[in-house]
Amino acid sequence: GKLRRSELSGGNPQILCDAARVVAGTWSKNGVIVFVPDYRRTVMQVSAQGGEPRDALAAEFDPVEERHRFPYFLPDDRTFLFYRDLKGIWAGSLDSPDVRLILPDNSPVVYSPEGWLIFVRNDALVAQSFDAGSLTLSGEPLPIVTGQKNDVGNRRFSVSDNGVLLWQSQWQRDYQLIWHDRGGKQIGTVDAPMKVGVGQDPHISPDGKRLAVKRDQNLWIIDLEKGTPQRITSTFTQLPVWSPDGSRIVASTGPGMAVVNANGSGETEALLTGPRFPRDWTSDGRFILFVYRGVKSRLDMYALPMFGERKEMLLLESPFDEQQQQLSPDGKWLAYSTDETGEYETYVRSFSDDGKLGSEKIRISTAGGRSPVWRRDGRELFFVTSDGMLTSTEIKPGGANFQFSPPKPLFKTRMVGWFGNVHEYDVSPDGQRILIGTLVGESTTPPPTVILNWTAGLKN
Repeated sequence: GKLRRSELSGGNPQILCDAARVVAGTWSKNGVIVFVPDYRRTVMQVSAQGGEPRDALAAEFDPVEERHRFPYFLPDDRTFLFYRDLKGIWAGSLDSPDVRLILPDNSPVVYSPEGWLIFVRNDALVAQSFDAGSLTLSGEPLPIVTGQKNDVGNRRFSVSDNGVLLWQSQWQRDYQLIWHDRGGKQIGTVDAPMKVGVGQDPHISPDGKRLAVKRDQNLWIIDLEKGTPQRITSTFTQLPVWSPDGSRIVASTGPGMAVVNANGSGETEALLTGPRFPRDWTSDGRFILFVYRGVKSRLDMYALPMFGERKEMLLLESPFDEQQQQLSPDGKWLAYSTDETGEYETYVRSFSDDGKLGSEKIRISTAGGRSPVWRRDGRELFFVTSDGMLTSTEIKPGGANFQFSPPKPLFKTRMVGWFGNVHEYDVSPDGQRILIGTLVGESTTPPPTVILNWTAGLKN
């Protein structure tokens, strides 16, 4: 939740400013840092000595449509390149509101002092001659590294002032959705193994017959009886959550949070704009629970009433992460994870009919706890410890007080992407089968490539 600087010689890092989740940044020799404080944000600037960040560009941008990444200072230390999502690589300045298109490519970019722009085109790392003073390109892009798939969502390359270039191809692992029994034995699979960089957010439908997943930045519904998949979105969508009757799905989209029909028909219903991430749809259909990352408070928990004026309601805000909230089937208890102790742990609080949290929080986990999931009858709560152990606790229903048994470990998991606001497993309605997005085998991703005197290899 902070942008910090650290001396290479060691010592405590210095906090410069609040930043929910730094996406990328660039540091000028004049002591100005231009950075993107979170996904779906525009570029900001702050002094390298610290202070209150402000816009790096005087130009006005639509806060919903504009998403910036990969800023990179040019030699004058006032002009910088940056990527406008789906609009190419542009040049901006700390001194002017004008912005200028440099390249239409959907790619990060770096500048070499020898007069080259380095970027990715058609899965090849290329260099093109560039005059940083006039901001003009010349000649054709020349290949540096070919034959290695690139991840356009990350800048996995860097260049030094003295001719050293570093390149890392797309990070992917073999991954499969695997059914396990309560002892960890594999008892089935959903589809064949595939290469992924991130997990698929598997969510089982309320009746246990369908599965919602994220694949290729879209939502798919898989019929678990027939094994047939159907894509239901055509633009970036993630974090699917079923409606109580299984007819609709709320998800995070490019513009914000929206509802789509689970059969892929009809229009998308926009709910809220901005980086809001749904986590649950209450069993009575009255509330959608989601998290929103504030600049100073990191992830906070909210509820959106699906009745009346539909104004979002803050449930819990603090300097820590509160995330992955799941409401019990009877609607009385909210389970969630927070890192207020320095380690993510699972807690439960009471939840009222008008969508308010009780003040008392009950800690469930003792050795780390994330991703709480309720059994459909509300008599068991699952979570995953910090070492990947799937764990459960039995819940005694009814009564004004929350009563639970000591947590019991079930089996060790191998999940992908064990950080952030992820959801990599779900439980069958009867709690006897657990579906987990599982890493298969060991990593075969090639190591980073270091090229010395890289310009000598350029060929016209």
